[in-house]
Amino acid sequence: MLNFAFYLVVVTLGILSMGFQLLGSRLLSPHFGSSIVVWAWLISTFLAAFSVGSMVGGWISNLPAERRHRGQWIAAAIALSSLAFTVIGGRAALDQIELTFPVTGTGLLVSCASLFFVPVAALSCFGPQCVQFLAARGTPPGQASGLVYGVSTLGNIAGVMLTAFALIPNFRVSTLLYGWLIVAAAGLVALLRLLRAPTAS
Repeated sequence: MLNFAFYLVVVTLGILSMGFQLLGSRLLSPHFGSSIVVWAWLISTFLAAFSVGSMVGGWISNLPAERRHRGQWIAAAIALSSLAFTVIGGRAALDQIELTFPVTGTGLLVSCASLFFVPVAALSCFGPQCVQFLAARGTPPGQASGLVYGVSTLGNIAGVMLTAFALIPNFRVSTLLYGWLIVAAAGLVALLRLLRAPTAS
């Protein structure tokens, strides 16, 4: 049961991650269009966030238990507060950025960095900690890494397909973003509880 809940949360966060990228493109589109340049900035921002988040998460996972738990809560708080900023204030922020930075490249850089980088990086912190969760329960580290990132990638695929073909055509982007925030909050609370579950003696 514990493993089922763990993989369910990993899949859910994977769905949120790549679905958020598609929703991000819809947020940017009224201001910058949907050209290859826009997608290049957006994809690069998400990849940079994945990279930074994974490195920070690896560092957190090696901290002593009390500091590790504190780091996990801080990462979750940063993820949810920055995601809430994007959900609630993203459109207003984009209006201001478009006025302040008339050069498209600069405006895209500021928009992607301010709206997407922080929440995605904070969410990505939990990948290495999920690997450690399995490794601490007897799964060989290589296998644990493969399982976590393999299951997460399946979630990524599901997130792309679900968001592109079912959600965006039928719901407003603002509604979906609020849904993303709610599901992210529930998923992170569940994951934080799972990561504190005692290992078998």
